[in-house]
Amino acid sequence: MKNHTVSVFPSKVPLEKTHQLAWKIAAVAADAAPIDPAAQEMVINRIIDNASVALAAINRTP
Repeated sequence: MKNHTVSVFPSKVPLEKTHQLAWKIAAVAADAAPIDPAAQEMVINRIIDNASVALAAINRTP
């Protein structure tokens, strides 16, 4: 596992894109590493759960 140190920088300090947390998260998400079948099943279930909650929220009256 690779550890990343997260620091806070003021907006006036330029920070390279490749050093930003969002860039590092995107790099992990886009990695073509092999996926464990159990992890794949959990991701599928999470997507289904999120869609179900979103649909319930849309159909809910205020």
